[in-house]
Amino acid sequence: MLILKIHRIVKHRKKFINTKFLIDTEFLQEYNKYILKKGDKIMSDENNFSVDTEQLKNETKDTVNQVKDTIKNANFKEGAAQTKGFIAEMFSNPISAVKRVATGEENVLFKAIIIMIVYIVASFASQLVYTIKYGSFRGIGSNIISLVVSVIHPLIYILVPAIIIMILNKENKKALTTVISTLVVTAVPVVINSVIDIVENLVTGISIVTSPFSTMFSAISIILTYFGMKDLFGVEENESFIKKYAIIKLVAAFAFVILSRIGIY
Repeated sequence: MLILKIHRIVKHRKKFINTKFLIDTEFLQEYNKYILKKGDKIMSDENNFSVDTEQLKNETKDTVNQVKDTIKNANFKEGAAQTKGFIAEMFSNPISAVKRVATGEENVLFKAIIIMIVYIVASFASQLVYTIKYGSFRGIGSNIISLVVSVIHPLIYILVPAIIIMILNKENKKALTTVISTLVVTAVPVVINSVIDIVENLVTGISIVTSPFSTMFSAISIILTYFGMKDLFGVEENESFIKKYAIIKLVAAFAFVILSRIGIY
C-alpha cells in the first residue's frame, strides 16, 4: 500500500512537471538551435544588458505606489465585472487586446491586479490540496515552505521577464506598470492552467482529460507573450524581434532555475 502511494506521488509530480514546463522547454530548445545556426552569440553586446539601477529603482517605486493607490481607491465588485468582460473579449480577439495594453492605449492595471490575485489564490489552492493529499510523506517545514513558494511563484513568473524587458527595451521605453500589465494579460492562459491544476490535484486520473487543455493553454500563452513583448518593444517585423524574444526567454529560464535552486520558485 505504501509503495502504491509513493508511486502515485512520483507519477503525479512527473505529470505536473511535464504539463507545466513542456512547452517552454521545447520552445527554448528550438530557438537555441535557431541562434546557433545563425552563429549569433546571445550576450555578445554588453550594452544590451547594461542596467540603469537608479531608473529601475524609481520605476519600481512608482509601480508600488500606483498599485497601492489603485487598490486603495478600487471598487472590487465593479473591477471584477470589468475584468471578466476584458477576459471574454480576449477570447474573441486576444492579439488586439494585448496590443492595446502593451501600447498604452488601454490602462488595465486594476484588471491585472485582479488577475494576479486569482493567479496567486489558484496557485496556493492547488498546492494546498496537494499538501493535504500527499503532505504526510513530507515534513511540516517542507509543506509550509511549499505553500509559501506557491504564493511567491506567480509574482516571480511576471516580475522576472518584466525586469529583463525593462533592461533591454532602450529604444521604446515603457512604464513598468505597462510592462507588468501586458505580461499579466498574456499570462491569462497560465492562470487558467493553475485552476486546472486544482482539479487535477482533487481528482486522481483526471489529467487524462485535462492535460491536452493544459498544453493548449500553455501554447496560447507563449504566442500571446511573443506578440505582447513585440508590441512593448514597438517592433513591426518578426525577423528583427525573434532573436530578442529568444534572449528574454532564455535569460528568464536561467533566472527561474537559479531561483528554484534557492527554493523560492
